[in-house]
Amino acid sequence: MTEAEKMPMIWAIRGCSTRPILESVFEKFGVNETQVKVDALIEAMYKPDVFFSSGEMDINRQYETLLGAFLTGIWKKKETEV
Repeated sequence: MTEAEKMPMIWAIRGCSTRPILESVFEKFGVNETQVKVDALIEAMYKPDVFFSSGEMDINRQYETLLGAFLTGIWKKKETEV
């Protein structure tokens, strides 16, 4: 996915407030791979410094962790800084 193709998806993700809505955005853009979802969430949250303190975490767990952080909305504070 090119940068030009990716940005509409990132903007759509930023407008999501629930898991079903977020999953429908991924479906609309044809995103099925968990790694792509993880990368998109990180980008949508303005690339926060992310670490997974439990050591090696499989990609599905990374997604669930990021999804939880995304749905809290705390990342939206960055929108005023960007």
